[in-house]
Amino acid sequence: MSVSDPAPVAPPRSSSAKTLAVFTVVIAFVVGMILGILGTWGWILHHNHGRLPFLAQLREHHIVRHLDHELDLSPQQHESVVRIIHERGQRIDAILGGMQPQIRREIDQANVEIERILTPEQKAKFEQLRMRMRSRLHKPEASSPADSPNR
Repeated sequence: MSVSDPAPVAPPRSSSAKTLAVFTVVIAFVVGMILGILGTWGWILHHNHGRLPFLAQLREHHIVRHLDHELDLSPQQHESVVRIIHERGQRIDAILGGMQPQIRREIDQANVEIERILTPEQKAKFEQLRMRMRSRLHKPEASSPADSPNR
């Protein structure tokens, strides 16, 4: 190549190739956002035993707002009600959280007892029903009936 030869010029890109590239980047970004949001929700649910903490805050806010509106609370009363609702809500959540393993055990035991009276064909259908229920709740079972100590 001599000094007088022009530099090679890349062929012009078609507008459809540019559009496809932009579309691909935008789709990848949106899919990444969706996966990030779902992952965050999953992490929050997993680490809070299936409960969403902000829902408790929302519930508390709704109760206080309703009481404030209906009772025309003074600012001091409002602050006291906020404190009371928050403290009692935390206690209620702790009680419910402590009951979940006991409830799970009772459900597991009921399933074991039901399976004992079913025919093999009915057992297969029963297992399918249980799998559908688990998928609707989006919560894996804490234990299966086979793991139950009283089986």
